[in-house]
Amino acid sequence: MDTLKFKILILFIGLGFFTQCEKDDICISSVEGTPDLIVLMLENKNNTQKTPSGFTIRPLGTENILAVSSGDSLALPLQITEAVTQFEFILNQGSQDENIDTLQINYQRVDQFINRACGYRANFILDQSPILILNSGNNWIKGAVILKDTISDETAAHLGILF
Repeated sequence: MDTLKFKILILFIGLGFFTQCEKDDICISSVEGTPDLIVLMLENKNNTQKTPSGFTIRPLGTENILAVSSGDSLALPLQITEAVTQFEFILNQGSQDENIDTLQINYQRVDQFINRACGYRANFILDQSPILILNSGNNWIKGAVILKDTISDETAAHLGILF
């Protein structure tokens, strides 16, 4: 009887050496994903923060409105497969004096490995000239200032749009 118990014990110990537990592949919710670009609207005269009335933003080529003039900052998603993202900044949307400026935001993507479960996330670095106004004419947007060139979190504004 003792030899049988000994053989069973040896069998379990042997199985323990040959089988290994794998870590759980679960990406916990506290892991931050790819951050959005945080934009502030700044009045060109004195760089004071102000959101124009009747202001909205939508990605170029869509009808989806991303931001409406409420609050002091706007979160804009950047494309992770391109080095540019284009948005329409619309002043007085739907009115007779509607004015649309098409902006191209220029950046470089830097991938960061999080872990096996979560994979990668993209961080971005704004180019020296972060925006390009694609349409000519009566542009209401005057330029941009980089507030924080590296987009790795959403805790502070990255780009100021001058109007």
